[in-house]
Amino acid sequence: MVSGVSVESIVWQLITEFRRSGSLNEGERLVDLDDSSAIDDLESPAVTVFAAAQVMIRAIWEEEHGDVDRVVARVPARELSRVQKVLLIQACLGDIEAVRSARDEHGVLNIRTLVTLLCSLLDGEGVAEAATYELLAPAVGFQGEALRMVRSGDRGGPRDVTATASQVLPAVDLGGLRIPGGTDFVLHAVRSEGRVCGVTVVRGSTALQLQAFHAIPGRNWDVIRGELHRKMVRGGGSAKEWSGPAGVEVRANVPTTRPDGSTKVMRVRFLGHDGPDWLLRGVVTGAGAAPESADQWAYRLFASTVVVPSFSPRENGVAIALNIPDAASR
Repeated sequence: MVSGVSVESIVWQLITEFRRSGSLNEGERLVDLDDSSAIDDLESPAVTVFAAAQVMIRAIWEEEHGDVDRVVARVPARELSRVQKVLLIQACLGDIEAVRSARDEHGVLNIRTLVTLLCSLLDGEGVAEAATYELLAPAVGFQGEALRMVRSGDRGGPRDVTATASQVLPAVDLGGLRIPGGTDFVLHAVRSEGRVCGVTVVRGSTALQLQAFHAIPGRNWDVIRGELHRKMVRGGGSAKEWSGPAGVEVRANVPTTRPDGSTKVMRVRFLGHDGPDWLLRGVVTGAGAAPESADQWAYRLFASTVVVPSFSPRENGVAIALNIPDAASR
């Protein structure tokens, strides 16, 4: 990459050249267009282009209510096959398997292909050349998430109580957990063997179940996530790893039986976070777990949760006890 030139300027020049001429011949002077490792470098234009494509794809996905065929139709690039388009769309949406496949198997997470995708989106949406630079501002702010997605990394989130000594925000004290205060949700205790071991927070038609566990050496969220994935598949459902706002999660379709004996498929999202000697697990159900949902409430609540492991005696793998006040359970 040319020294002394900002990433945004390089991306702008690449996009402008491709939209005007359909090629990136001049772009060779600025960056190695086929360097597949560039997508793993925060300072690389490839990450900025990927982030900009994500911003556009996610907006289109929401407009089309999760209909992948209609989203593909809005990517007119003839240079990309339908398979490549679907793979890149899924990668932009956060499908970890698609990210890995696009990067490692198909080799399409390089700047040449990503510029082709982004320019196709810009042309398809009728974005004027002068307005294109405005897209790069939110994309730059999205770079960190884009890179963590490529690396399948964690997004940060829930904190240990020892890291929140200066916290002054209103909070609902549940003993082993503290969650942000509010009046727009209802709490339901999760009980096991006579003790409260979790809480389900319900707002509208979305529910988030929270459970914190004393950590077991060698069994972090990566390991447990893999076990959940296999369990869902063995039970007759389907599951995929996705890069979501809370890090790498499992999105599953779980077959359930109604009282009348008929079956239905329940959408579930499993979230997880490794803390210092504890693990917090979240389970999203209802409207917020639907494939087309862009509702961030459950993720914000999960990320704002504070874990108090000292509330109950330490025992590896055992849920940290909770205490749900009557006033908090509505």
